[in-house]
Amino acid sequence: MKKPATALVFILLFILFLILLAPQVMQVRSLKARSQNLETEIKKLELENRSLENELRLLREDPVYLERVAREKLNKAKEGEIVYKVVREGGN
Repeated sequence: MKKPATALVFILLFILFLILLAPQVMQVRSLKARSQNLETEIKKLELENRSLENELRLLREDPVYLERVAREKLNKAKEGEIVYKVVREGGN
C-alpha cells in the first residue's frame, strides 16, 4: 500500500515542478530569441558603421570622390559650368 502512495506523491511533485518550471523555461527561450535578434541587429549596424566610416574617410581624403558627391547630391557645379535640371511631365 505504501508504494502507490509514494508513487502518487512523486507524480504530484513532478507535476508541480513542471508547473513551476514551465514559465521560466518559456522566459529563457524568449530571452534567447531576443538575444539572437539583437546580435543580428548589432552585426547589421557594425557593417553600416564601417560603410559610413569608409565614406567619411573618402570624403576627407579623396578630392575626386568629394567632387562627385558634391555634384550628385548637392547639385554643385564648377565655376563657369551651367547646370540644367530636367523636369519630367506627369510626375514620373
